[in-house]
Amino acid sequence: MISYFRDDRLCEADSFLSVVKPDDTECPMIAAVGAGGKTSTLRRLAEEYALMGKKAIVLTTTHMREETTPWSCVAEEEEWISKGNALLERVKECLEQYGQAWIGARAKKGKMSCVPELILAEIESWNVPLLVEADGARMLPLKVPGEQEPVLLPQTTHVFSVYGMDALDQKLEEICFRSEKAAELLGKQPEDQVTEEDIIKLACHEQGGRKGCPKQAEYIVVLNKADTKELQERACKIAKCLHENGIKNIFVTSYKL
Repeated sequence: MISYFRDDRLCEADSFLSVVKPDDTECPMIAAVGAGGKTSTLRRLAEEYALMGKKAIVLTTTHMREETTPWSCVAEEEEWISKGNALLERVKECLEQYGQAWIGARAKKGKMSCVPELILAEIESWNVPLLVEADGARMLPLKVPGEQEPVLLPQTTHVFSVYGMDALDQKLEEICFRSEKAAELLGKQPEDQVTEEDIIKLACHEQGGRKGCPKQAEYIVVLNKADTKELQERACKIAKCLHENGIKNIFVTSYKL
């Protein structure tokens, strides 16, 4: 389920791309930051491109879980350096066969990290949309970025800032990555419950969801895990406040519905 906020209400959308239309740019680089559904959002975007008959590459500038799909192209960093041409051919094969490729350097604990800079530069020259996971949250539904986070490339054209609606009414210290930093930013105690106002503040704050967003990039908020009617109604209230604060594109999603 994907809805977008327009005219004080939620409207059903066929896709993210039908609303945001990033293909208006020559070669979009779409980054996902925040918590509560970054990888799922990028997966949905990759599927949308494939359904349109277009290709997309998914990668990370930090760490993300390694995919086990046929379109996963993950290798040791040394291999990307020593066998880069062969691996790039594999990426091209995935793009032709599946319409998408997920690429990365193999890391610990079943994760992958960013490919070497030379490989990234080569891939950028292909003029294929790049979908970048630019933040980490340890599987929690909320986060506040650290000093070096998020890792947004300067050529980023769109930033999808993701929030998990299942954080509402939960203790900040239990569901927020960097909860002490979040408590300071929100003026709360770590044991306080998360409210709609907290998500609004995080999404609008220059040290929250907007942190590091390049000036030319379009900032988009995704209120994910709105898996019940109640959460959808609460997300709509959040979206209205975000819109009043100048955020143009706000989505309410549930990848379960």
